[in-house]
Amino acid sequence: MSIQNRSSSLSGNLTRRSVLYGASALTGSSLMSAVGSAFAQNTDTIKIGSARALTGLVASSFAPLYVGVKIAVEEINAAGGILGRKVEIIEADDESSPAKEPAVVRKLLDSGAQAILGPVGSSHTLAAVASTTPAKIIHAGGGWTEELADGKKYPYQYQFTYNTSHQGEAIAEHIAEKLKLKKVGLLLENSALGESGGIATRRSLKKYGIEPVAVETYPLNATDLKVYLNKIRAAGADALVIWNSPAQGILLTAAGLQAMKWYPALLGGNSMFSNVVLENADPEILKNASGTLLKVFTYTQNENIGGRQVAHAKRVINFPESKQWEINAAISPFYDFLHLLKVVVDAEKKFDSERVKAAFDAVKNYNGMIGRISFTPENHCALTGDQMVMATLLSGKDPKSMHVFRERA
Repeated sequence: MSIQNRSSSLSGNLTRRSVLYGASALTGSSLMSAVGSAFAQNTDTIKIGSARALTGLVASSFAPLYVGVKIAVEEINAAGGILGRKVEIIEADDESSPAKEPAVVRKLLDSGAQAILGPVGSSHTLAAVASTTPAKIIHAGGGWTEELADGKKYPYQYQFTYNTSHQGEAIAEHIAEKLKLKKVGLLLENSALGESGGIATRRSLKKYGIEPVAVETYPLNATDLKVYLNKIRAAGADALVIWNSPAQGILLTAAGLQAMKWYPALLGGNSMFSNVVLENADPEILKNASGTLLKVFTYTQNENIGGRQVAHAKRVINFPESKQWEINAAISPFYDFLHLLKVVVDAEKKFDSERVKAAFDAVKNYNGMIGRISFTPENHCALTGDQMVMATLLSGKDPKSMHVFRERA
């Protein structure tokens, strides 16, 4: 059977047989006789490594995604921890640099990390998996590039979110079917996310017979994007798709559009939902702006937000580091990763990477905070495209949004 969490609690009612992928795949050995456990079982705590930017360019932008770690650890420890032991998070600073990830991973492993979460950012996560994969350590990165969903290439890394493939499809469908626009310009940051997002968007637009009229790539340290925006406007674009990770990219885009008094339809990813953008950008720019978002964190006139997500949001907004980017704090991939890790390891009665991997690979319709989570050995992306929608930026001013939710576009 597959893992199915039918309630929002960890009630302990899940048996080993109902949680794991099936007794027929266990080769007849008992859980307690499994060999090759990667970790000692006599420590007082379960140590989970957290690779993150504590300093540097993206530290403030990425900090909200680690709020989910704090909430999950508090909930898990209140429910008895993992294997009856408290979960302890140990952190290592990558200084916002992908080049630092190998050293960060080594530091976490040397400190006794039994699994690793983070870093945030596609370039950072790709740099980290180069070390976590040969170490055969269970890893949930915070990257959105499509490549990170490849379970064959990265068998121990799991993407507890949507990825650029899903986002590209949602953006292209919205442009072609909803907005009925044909002239599309792409503005990409020079990163793995920018590259992957650009490829996914172009691939998806092609299904509608649309080829971008301009594609511009800007450096991560750019301080003014008007030169790139002017080229896209000169090409005749009436829709602008931006792929960026730190909030700085969308802030610079909004500032450039405002200075140019150019108001195309503006589309992008969850980086657009920073409240700094909502508070400071020209309303004329935001009027036609929408971003990709998890369906369970959106609402319509006829469909309310789920009670579980509302309760989670109420906790999220109380953390100081969530301010200005509450959405990213609420949809953190690390919250569901830690909760599912508890379910699996408690069922196994042993923290063993190979056992956890086999169980993760067989997850079907786990009721996660971000939606229904499923994996296969080949596909390590938790979600499917139908769990992704476009949401409006301006709806963030609606009190109903709680700074977390948005109305579907």
